[in-house]
Amino acid sequence: MNEGGYIGLTLFSVFMASCSQVILKKSAMNERLSGFSYFVNRATVSAYAIFLACSLLTFYCLSHLPMVTVNVLECSAYVYILFFDRIFFGKSVTLRKVVGNLLIITGIIVCLNR
Repeated sequence: MNEGGYIGLTLFSVFMASCSQVILKKSAMNERLSGFSYFVNRATVSAYAIFLACSLLTFYCLSHLPMVTVNVLECSAYVYILFFDRIFFGKSVTLRKVVGNLLIITGIIVCLNR
């Protein structure tokens, strides 16, 4: 696989890790869960399994890409979270958040094109 493939794999890993965070937050908001089932339920265990797989995938990509590249790509999580917050939790998208995410995207592009 070439460098572009590993970059895509890293972005996929970051996206899936962001998805697992959404699952964890949704699970934590479930008021019907209490006691042991609050911590050990299908959603929570699945989210942690996804996060573990993403961590392993990121380590795999680190063995083929420079650490700087992977760290820069990890910042794309903020962009995913902006959309997930709006879609799943109904949070507002402010101009400040949009400008911040545009700066993140610009920084990623600048760092990858060095």
